[in-house]
Amino acid sequence: METGWWSNYSNIGFHHCTWPGVRCSAAGSVIEIDLSGHGLNGGLTPQIGDLSKLKYLNLSWNGLRGELPSSLGNLSQLAVLDVSYNEIVSIPLEIEKMENLVSLNLTRNLIVHMPSAIGLLTNLTHLIMTSNPLQSIIPPHIWNLKKLMTLHLGNCQLNGSIPPNIGKLKSLVNLHLSSNMLVGPIPSSITNLTNLQLLDLSSSMLVGPIPSSVNNLTNLVSLVLDDNQLNGSIPQEIGRLTNLVTLDLSSNIPLGPIPPSLGQLKNLSSLDLSLNKIFGPLPPNLDNLSRLESFSLYQNKINDSSPSAITKLKRLSN
Repeated sequence: METGWWSNYSNIGFHHCTWPGVRCSAAGSVIEIDLSGHGLNGGLTPQIGDLSKLKYLNLSWNGLRGELPSSLGNLSQLAVLDVSYNEIVSIPLEIEKMENLVSLNLTRNLIVHMPSAIGLLTNLTHLIMTSNPLQSIIPPHIWNLKKLMTLHLGNCQLNGSIPPNIGKLKSLVNLHLSSNMLVGPIPSSITNLTNLQLLDLSSSMLVGPIPSSVNNLTNLVSLVLDDNQLNGSIPQEIGRLTNLVTLDLSSNIPLGPIPPSLGQLKNLSSLDLSLNKIFGPLPPNLDNLSRLESFSLYQNKINDSSPSAITKLKRLSN
């Protein structure tokens, strides 16, 4: 109440509970603040730590700058912290005290270091740091977050390889590591993440084959591996992923024909195999893909003079 954010209002009684973006408990304690897109700027005041009952704090899409205050560690009941789309440069070590934090969204800031204290937030289910200049390997303390369901570290200038420890995050449903500088193969341990629905490893420098154990990921809805240097043939086992709606393997260097098992992916809506070195005729059972709306094969070496399977796909757009 002393921060000055709402200087036009009275600080007497429960009036603050009627302010835009503020919600209180029955006792008058502030439990939610949502001031996203309200034109806030400057640093986040240390007095924020006095709101000891706060459970939800959304300050996204503002002009906040500098460091998050160490007093955030006093918000031990906070479950959701969203300061995405600001100009925050660092996270305080005191964040480790926020033991009830479930969701942390730091998207599109200027953070260059993820403190190891984040690894102590063992109740965290959503960690979203897309578009921060971390310029590091994937921070190893993440492997302690066994409840993580969403991990977004896309466009963070990450380098090095994807470590086998990724397989420890068995609660993951959404994994986005796209648009980084990751090298080396896709570790086979990633196929231990059997709850995955979305896997995006696109736009890096990954090499080697797609693991044949990919068939373990039976809950996948979207598999996006485009714009890497993956080679080898497309594994037959990919046909076991019958929940797939989106499959993008474009801009790699796989060899060999399209495996007939792709015809088993009857829920596919989008299939992109363009800019590869795929050769041979199209499997005749591709006409099973009756839900396919987008299919790209350009710049391959397909030698099929009469692709009758494609002509039967009535939902394809021109």
